[in-house]
Amino acid sequence: MKHLVCGWIGVICLLLLSVACSRKEADYTIAVSQCSEDDWRAQMNKEILREALFYPGVNVEVYQAHDDNTHQIKDIESLIERKVDLLIVAPNEAEAITPVIEKAYDAGIPVILVDRKINSKKYTAYVGADNYEIGRKAGEYIADRLGGKGRVIEITGLRGSTPAVERHRGMMEALKAAPGVQVVASAEAGWFRQKAGEVMDTLLDAHPQVDLVFAQNDRMAIGAYEKARQKNRAGQIAFVGVDAVAAGVESVAEGKLDATFIYPTGGDKVIQVAMAILRGEPYQRENILSTALVNRANARVMQMQMKHILTLDQKIELLNHQLDDYFLRYSAQTMFLYACVVILILAGFLFFFLVRAFWVKNRMNTELSTQKQQLEQQRDQLQEQRDQLIALSRQLEEAT
Repeated sequence: MKHLVCGWIGVICLLLLSVACSRKEADYTIAVSQCSEDDWRAQMNKEILREALFYPGVNVEVYQAHDDNTHQIKDIESLIERKVDLLIVAPNEAEAITPVIEKAYDAGIPVILVDRKINSKKYTAYVGADNYEIGRKAGEYIADRLGGKGRVIEITGLRGSTPAVERHRGMMEALKAAPGVQVVASAEAGWFRQKAGEVMDTLLDAHPQVDLVFAQNDRMAIGAYEKARQKNRAGQIAFVGVDAVAAGVESVAEGKLDATFIYPTGGDKVIQVAMAILRGEPYQRENILSTALVNRANARVMQMQMKHILTLDQKIELLNHQLDDYFLRYSAQTMFLYACVVILILAGFLFFFLVRAFWVKNRMNTELSTQKQQLEQQRDQLQEQRDQLIALSRQLEEAT
């Protein structure tokens, strides 16, 4: 009986395990390798994580390279060894990061490039704005803003990154139509606010007449503005940036920056493309996001929209936390229910075996009682026969 109960317990556990496995959805691990850490990328990461909530079973891991090629290469090498399902990469510098991305691609891991590209066609998809087009629009704005004549300083991002190269090329191409606009200096600040201030300090000393500064992102534009303000020259110069996230739009609204250009983060689009790739659905290889000018005329509207989006993001995060709590409660209740079912089934088996044992005991008692009666009858018969033999023996003795 003991072995039979253990056998039934094993069967029940296997059934519960099979039910749990049949309800489990396929899991995907998506790894995001960001080259840097700033407001723009923080917004992208937030959008990626938020969009992933709409795809159950998707696990997103975000890694930061902190503007270090070696760090990013090590991160991607580790992710290749882990055989993650898909890689999302913003390459720090194209030449340095290209080989490891090609390695991931050759290993069969889909790779989506965001924001920046590599010196190879070995990637699955690209999601980001056209940096050449942003540079060209910036050049057109500069020419129009200066009335076709003026002196311009350009502050670029990391020279080895494709956005820096393409934005510079687009701007210079647009300024060919305005020969009166001269780019008197171009200096690298690596996308950093503090470094842009240091570069601007040197450039202002070298160029007493500057009409406009074009920085390839808002952080550098703000850093350049702050240094010019310290030197009492901010009022003489117009500052133009790129990104149009919170700090940039706020600076335009406050009059610190003359304008900025929207560089869409596209985190939601990235996950949509990723899931299409993982599910074998149709997708576009090149996903170019649009840009637009933000100036004093529309900066306040942009701020209102961004605040509204931020409020919605917070509500979504709150709902997500609530769903997590409900899911934990549901899981706990489900496990409790399963435990109760198992206990009831075991109790049923135990009751069955107890009843069975009771009836077996009664039957055995009845059989033993019957056997006892039969033995007593046989004993009485034997005693009668013994008495008869004794009486017969006495008669024989008397006769002799």
